[in-house]
Amino acid sequence: MRRLLAVIAVVAVLGGLFLYGLLRGPPNRDMPSQLVGKPAPDFSLPLYQRFQDAYGDTFKLSEHVGTPMVINFWASWCNPCFQEAPLLQAAYDRYRDKGVLFVGVQTQDRGQYDAGRKFISRFAYTFPVGMDNDSSIGVDYALFGVPETFFVNRQGVVAFKQVGPLTEGVMSREIEAILQ
Repeated sequence: MRRLLAVIAVVAVLGGLFLYGLLRGPPNRDMPSQLVGKPAPDFSLPLYQRFQDAYGDTFKLSEHVGTPMVINFWASWCNPCFQEAPLLQAAYDRYRDKGVLFVGVQTQDRGQYDAGRKFISRFAYTFPVGMDNDSSIGVDYALFGVPETFFVNRQGVVAFKQVGPLTEGVMSREIEAILQ
């Protein structure tokens, strides 16, 4: 009898936790960032060869202060990164003539250069992308995971951080904000 009561108690607790998870709503993506309102940490990002003619061997953030930027952190194994990739390229196509620079940072993906090249080719990225092989840039930006995207204004200040995949609404709203 005791054993039956113990099993019922465990099932009730697990059922309660499951129900709580279902009823609490969607996950909160509004995770605070210590970087919002502060200068974006400078970095030097070794670029993939296909971007070197246009941007040089290395992209250095500090050389682009004065330009609104979208900095997207992704990994080749990240399913949400695959979901948002077409949106990133479409937004770059739409906003590049307005002076917005996009930068892709492959991170948390040590040594996965071939997978990175395949990802870049699959989504026909035309904005600069490089590999943060030791994830040091990701550490400087205090990533929770991937994808994460930072919107940086003309003054080089982080205006907004998106944790998780972007939506068209967030992308448009935040780009318009950094263009002001």
